[in-house]
Amino acid sequence: MSEEKLTLGEFFKQEREKRKIDLKQIEEKTKISAQTLKFLEEDRLDVLPPRAFLRGFLQVIAREFDMDEELLLQYMEETMAASGYQEPLSSRKQAPGKNRLVLLTIIVAIVLIVILTFGFCVKKGDDTTQSGLDTYIHPLANSIEQKGPSAVFAQESTVGTLQSCRL
Repeated sequence: MSEEKLTLGEFFKQEREKRKIDLKQIEEKTKISAQTLKFLEEDRLDVLPPRAFLRGFLQVIAREFDMDEELLLQYMEETMAASGYQEPLSSRKQAPGKNRLVLLTIIVAIVLIVILTFGFCVKKGDDTTQSGLDTYIHPLANSIEQKGPSAVFAQESTVGTLQSCRL
């Protein structure tokens, strides 16, 4: 078989055997599993990692075992093109605009929640009638007159001095 007609797997295996390197040695030195290397030699593109990872694997192998990196990558591209390889949808990058749209939607939702919460609290405060305030403020004023401000402050700080917005 001529070198121009070799697939990535055939070329890789030929180069590995020429250097008398077994898959276990490559696995130990590069941390790429022997199973993945075997799939590579068998041209099992359907079970190999996505193109970017495979490219990285081949670069590491080429550097560690003095192989021609450019030639390995060329065989990878040719083999993928010849087989009509399509990366699975999950490994493809999302369009950058889509990520921005999701982020923008989340930010708008948070802003709306904050505005609605604030509006609800203000409305709740407007609904409080003067007589409702009187029932809270007059006893407080009477306590200040009778006990002094510091005693009332100490008492009220543990109980809570103002009505808060309750959702």
